[in-house]
Amino acid sequence: MLLNLPPELVQLVFKHASTPSYLQAAVCCRTLFEIASTCREVILHHLRRTPGLTQGIESMKTRDLFLLLRRRAAKQLYGANFSASRTLYNFEGQTIDARASSVGSREGDPSWLHVALAVKGKNDGTVHVLDAGNGAVSRRFSLRHRYEQPGKVEVLRTAFAPSGGIAVLQRFIPEVEVPDAEGDSSEHPFVKQVRQSPPNEEIHLLYYEYRTPDPRITIYTFPDRSEYEPLAFDIGDRDCFAISWQHREDDDQYEVVLYSADLEDDNETALVSHLTYKQTVVLDDTGQWPERHHHSRPSRAPTLADVGDTLLYSTPVTDLVFNDDATQLLYYYRGTTLYGLFQNITTTPGQKPMSAWTYLNLCRVQFTESLTLPFSIDIPFFGTHATENVDPFFQVCHWKYLAFGTATHRKENWTVACLLRSEARCRASNCEHVLNLDRGRRFADWTIVARLWGYKKPSNSLGNIVAASRGGTRIAVANWKEVYIWALEPEELIEDNEREFYPPCWYSTNPPEIVELRPIVLRVEAVCFKLWFGPGEDELLALTDRGLMHWDLGPRGTGMRRACELKRPKEK
Repeated sequence: MLLNLPPELVQLVFKHASTPSYLQAAVCCRTLFEIASTCREVILHHLRRTPGLTQGIESMKTRDLFLLLRRRAAKQLYGANFSASRTLYNFEGQTIDARASSVGSREGDPSWLHVALAVKGKNDGTVHVLDAGNGAVSRRFSLRHRYEQPGKVEVLRTAFAPSGGIAVLQRFIPEVEVPDAEGDSSEHPFVKQVRQSPPNEEIHLLYYEYRTPDPRITIYTFPDRSEYEPLAFDIGDRDCFAISWQHREDDDQYEVVLYSADLEDDNETALVSHLTYKQTVVLDDTGQWPERHHHSRPSRAPTLADVGDTLLYSTPVTDLVFNDDATQLLYYYRGTTLYGLFQNITTTPGQKPMSAWTYLNLCRVQFTESLTLPFSIDIPFFGTHATENVDPFFQVCHWKYLAFGTATHRKENWTVACLLRSEARCRASNCEHVLNLDRGRRFADWTIVARLWGYKKPSNSLGNIVAASRGGTRIAVANWKEVYIWALEPEELIEDNEREFYPPCWYSTNPPEIVELRPIVLRVEAVCFKLWFGPGEDELLALTDRGLMHWDLGPRGTGMRRACELKRPKEK
């Protein structure tokens, strides 16, 4: 239809269209591309509406201006919801267990990720380890421990340790010989009862050190937990892990237990070693309420009424995450976005673990001049460090952190998601000058620097799943079958858009004078259980009920949808 109009009218349409629509129309055909790429006035108009510095663009050639606009548009993911390429990985004739599978970083090589996949109904305890990087997913090997006694093995949870190993929590169901149909009349009734009774199930934790040619396996056994289901599991290292348990028949019995290995019987030369442990219940089914907030500076300690759900923290913990070198535990609950409680812990091999009070993940933040909201704030995903000279003999280090946070209005019940900044200063002589994002959440004073438009409060038991890219230029939130992705420039936002990188048309009206970021939406056509950004800023991995999805959000995407069968790799 546009081709029936004079070029002047087409240029006018392009000028009043949104920048993503203008660029998508420009690549529809050769004629529209020629009109769109040669009208200097239209290109400059869209450049001034696209995030980026505008100094010096007036002197550039028209062709260079159009290329600059397309590069900036690619950074903002314009049109990526249509052009993103997706590859679905699965095993032939089998279904991946998304809840039991996990993803972790590859030690010493940040350009790769490890993926541990468990398969439903396999019953042999096999965990397949894949490599994700360079825009693709490739198989590596399989991990499987062969029991001396025959039986079925169900993989319950997996987790990667920071040191590079992988932990597998599994249930072993031994096989019992079934007596003949006629039976033996001379057999004692007690013997018959034992033979016909159900097998004794056992829950084991297997820790694989798979980086060596002969992988070493450490096994922990939980004899008193056969009637429990592990809802959540995470590992700090081989000798420190935590499990959230719930009784399989009585839902009101649940607790979080912290474990520390007893190394007295550790045989470092054995390929398979069985270790005992010390344990501590750090959160129980009585609803161990937070006694006080993590920070003492707010004028009033937050209460459960600030969260909006008085029953939230009297429910089982559905996800666990170790934080800050396994010195802190984060507790996630059903149907939430961020962790609700956190707790400082101490674990020493051979000694009983210790825990401190639990604290609400809640911080009061000024939203508008007349409104303060209780924000739940995630672990920071970006930070900066600068050393400033106060005088010739005294230097100060200035730290800034950028984090994702959500808040719900207590009376009107609307929810907002924002990016928040906190900062701290210390003497340069006392500073280690090493960025530690895990410790950035300890601050009490936060300021909103951007609002994430389009965020929706979770309406299902899974809750929202948040992921940030390594460079901090992408924030993604998975909500059931949709993934919202916001593109951002963290260096500019953390400085309050001081260089006017974001034009005035990007400012929000509520709260005012704050950058408002708009997302692209991916329809994944499957329920998303877990979400990670890959090594590249435009790589997204999602564990879904259909399999492992790899999304390429880069400018070279073609919108292709393909499926790839994973062949069984060699076993270790």
